[in-house]
Amino acid sequence: LDEARRVAQQAVNQETARQADLAARMEALKALQDKVKTDGKLQPWLAKHGLDGLQGLWSRLHVEAGWEPALEAALRERMSALEVSRLDMVRAFAQDAPPARLAFYSPPQAPAAEKRGALPPLADLLRLHDAAQKALLADWLAGCYTAASLEDALAQRGQLQPGEAIYVKSGHCVSPHGVSFYAPDSEQAGLLARAQEI
Repeated sequence: LDEARRVAQQAVNQETARQADLAARMEALKALQDKVKTDGKLQPWLAKHGLDGLQGLWSRLHVEAGWEPALEAALRERMSALEVSRLDMVRAFAQDAPPARLAFYSPPQAPAAEKRGALPPLADLLRLHDAAQKALLADWLAGCYTAASLEDALAQRGQLQPGEAIYVKSGHCVSPHGVSFYAPDSEQAGLLARAQEI
């Protein structure tokens, strides 16, 4: 009986420690996300223009696990794009441009036309429930495909048209005549993966 009690207590202690580790990781991830969202030279500019309450596109995206770097590589600054009701509204920012890369979008009114080829589209890995977001990302990711490995992407590049590219999970990109290796270049990298983990 004492042995069974000891084993049960040990299991409880291990589970309690695991829960504490998960809670600490969650808090650390949330703190990093908050820091990335509010740090930098962009925040004062957003506040000045009354845009500091807007959420970046990344906060609404859900992608198949493991493909976050590929989506970040394909979308780049558009990951943090801010939604505006009319794109004409951003015309005034030409005189007072943002101090860092920033993209804006206005949701399309019509759904994107389905275009199917032999290669799997990167947009197919997104789980979106909003038709306007689906149309927007179908536009932004048009010509972006996926492959299981860099070797597969290189082997399939002959199927690409000019302007198209194949992405692998790590974010590396193969075009008809080039290869780009992805590496996180700022704290912004990993926003999507951290958000999905939270």
